[in-house]
Amino acid sequence: MNAARWPILAWLVLMAGALWLTTTRLSVHSELGDLLPEGTSATQRLLLTQVRSGLAGRMLLLAIEGADPDELARLSTALSGQLRGHAQIDFVGNGMQMLSSEEQQLLFRARYLLSRTVAPEAFSTEALHAALEQRLDELRSPLAPMVKAYIPADPTGEFLRILQSWSGWEAPATYRGVWMSADRHRALLVVETTAAGFDVDAQDAIQQDIRAAFQRLLDGAASSARLLMSGPGVFSVEIQRTIEREVWWLSTMAATMVFLFLYASYRSLTLVFLSLIPLSSGILIGMVAVNSWFGFVHGITLGFGITLLGVADDYPIHLFSHLTRRESAPATMRAIWPTMRLGVLTTAIGFSSLLLAGFPALAQLGLFALVGLGTAALVTRWVLPVCIPAGFVPREIRADLLGMLGQLARAKGVVPMAVVLATIGLIWSDTPLWEEDLAKISPVSEERKQLDQELRGAMGAPDMRDLLVIEAPTEEDLLQQSERVMPKLDGLRDAGLLAGYELVSRYVPSRLVQQQRQQALPDRAVLERRLGEAARGLPFAPGLFEPFLAGVETARTQPPVNRDSFQGTPLGLKIGALMMEHHGRWLAVAPLRGVVDRQGLTATVAGWSETAVTYVDLKAESNRLMMEYRDRTVQLLWWGALAITVALGIGLKSLLQLWRVLVPIVAGLIVVVGIVNVSGESMSLFHVATLLLVIGLGLDYALFFNRAEDQGDERRRTVFGLLVCSTTTILVFGALAFSAIPVLHAIGMTAACGSLCCLLFAGFLAEPEAHVA
Repeated sequence: MNAARWPILAWLVLMAGALWLTTTRLSVHSELGDLLPEGTSATQRLLLTQVRSGLAGRMLLLAIEGADPDELARLSTALSGQLRGHAQIDFVGNGMQMLSSEEQQLLFRARYLLSRTVAPEAFSTEALHAALEQRLDELRSPLAPMVKAYIPADPTGEFLRILQSWSGWEAPATYRGVWMSADRHRALLVVETTAAGFDVDAQDAIQQDIRAAFQRLLDGAASSARLLMSGPGVFSVEIQRTIEREVWWLSTMAATMVFLFLYASYRSLTLVFLSLIPLSSGILIGMVAVNSWFGFVHGITLGFGITLLGVADDYPIHLFSHLTRRESAPATMRAIWPTMRLGVLTTAIGFSSLLLAGFPALAQLGLFALVGLGTAALVTRWVLPVCIPAGFVPREIRADLLGMLGQLARAKGVVPMAVVLATIGLIWSDTPLWEEDLAKISPVSEERKQLDQELRGAMGAPDMRDLLVIEAPTEEDLLQQSERVMPKLDGLRDAGLLAGYELVSRYVPSRLVQQQRQQALPDRAVLERRLGEAARGLPFAPGLFEPFLAGVETARTQPPVNRDSFQGTPLGLKIGALMMEHHGRWLAVAPLRGVVDRQGLTATVAGWSETAVTYVDLKAESNRLMMEYRDRTVQLLWWGALAITVALGIGLKSLLQLWRVLVPIVAGLIVVVGIVNVSGESMSLFHVATLLLVIGLGLDYALFFNRAEDQGDERRRTVFGLLVCSTTTILVFGALAFSAIPVLHAIGMTAACGSLCCLLFAGFLAEPEAHVA
């Protein structure tokens, strides 16, 4: 076999193995939580735990509108009944019965351990008499059907008092037993899912089932009612689907334009299809590498990773543009390989900085781009030349290209002028350099955000932005600490600093408190004597309260209630969300509602002198987390830039040549940042990651513009190849710049502007004919 064919055979074997691995072992994830980092502090780790699997992410807010109140109430009752049997739904609330019969029985048996009003004075003769009179009043009220059943076993009303204190928040108004908005235009429901809010596929399936259940209720009925949904799970699905939809049509449009442009440039379908070999090989091997290292490949990594690999498409274009009738494709490749190799090496150094950022999303992206880049370069070097038909030469290149380059070279002053203008724009711009609010780069529509705020306001539900975090070494210490904090939170609520809160000690008292309540219960003989005196003159039948006497006697020696007592129930899931073991310590997470002054609350909590109690603003903390990783990535980029400079210095062996290669890139980066800022956008982590691509493109352009071997026709072919490379890049990323998704727009605008600036600046600073070797 011809020695030149061996690379083809090796490539085919490698691709076959990679295809087998991708079809049998590749695990593609869509859960957004998989891309989140671990955090650099305990607070950030807690934040990310809550985002991944906390109660906040699993809550869906539902509203039914478009019908009269009676019809809305009927639909709410019917829909909640259907959803309560769903395997992926833990809890459905619509204002009707909130607890299952199993939970009610458990609470009733433990009522004297759980009720906050159990104290010695509650069982005095006077207190018992007052309680019995209150029950009589209730029997004369609309509450009679519910109260009557509990009077024999619970004449003091502990069970109903527990249910009232567990309402959790100021519930919405009700109509016909279900939650309604104040104007009765919407019936309100809350759904807690088993799946985390970032589990997009599971959330999408649940939401489709909810819509299908609602549609079944409307079938055959002349109703104009419609269902609204909101919550983190809804946002996650919308973000994923919006990105997929935008990427699909933008990619289709960009691919079509690039295909047509490449055909117009080379007038050869053969070369157009051959140009896909390096890029597709890089994508395939990149997927295998990421899956092998991380155990999965995220769908977003594929989308953005393929975007970053856009620089790899320049490699076959350089080869095609340098083909001549005088030498074969392998000989041409050998001639341009030293320049291409140096560009690949320095670009790889830049991408490798993403691996060290400590952010799984960037680490996956960096590994994918690094492996894909190297694969595409090697395939271009050893495989692609063999695939080009012998003697094949693309269309003739225009002879006036060198004249155009000469005009560019005479306008070197444009580069410093552009840098100065960009710097002035950055100094005088009112737009902050860095984006510090993640909400501004969210692809969630303003209508969705507005609906979420309306539903949360109508329900009085927490937006899960504000948390009080309590930390302790053991579960019992945590519960006792929570009990000490509860009166302070009540004080803040009474003072109007917050509207309400959820705390685990409301549902599970500490062992110490439960023992104190047991000690407050009188023995049977004493209680029976006091009860007899209290009931004297009241119309209660003799022996009616025997269940009450037996229940109190049992409670005196009853085992304490703990979080395991509710295991396997919806209430147990709620307790598990409010209390958890995290890295060997116990944490209680208390969602706060209606916080008026966050800075004031921070100072108030700090003034409690409770070192284990911390107020956390999730929005501020998440913004701080992203800023930390952004700053770390920028630092790594500086170190990467230094390594690139060293590698270029060694490879070029000329300070003048190094100057001509680096200056266009640095100038291009400054101008791109200036353009982004002056256009009203602040830099985010996604802009920083895209600047790596700009560096790679700039290195490619500057190195080829300054090849020592370029003279005459060779120079013209180099310029033509660079124009084709830059145009294809601008077409692809220019399409992304028109995306309505802030992240895609940022990537597209940064890369398109960067490609154009780097090409022009490299052309301005390159010598037309003479170069330093």
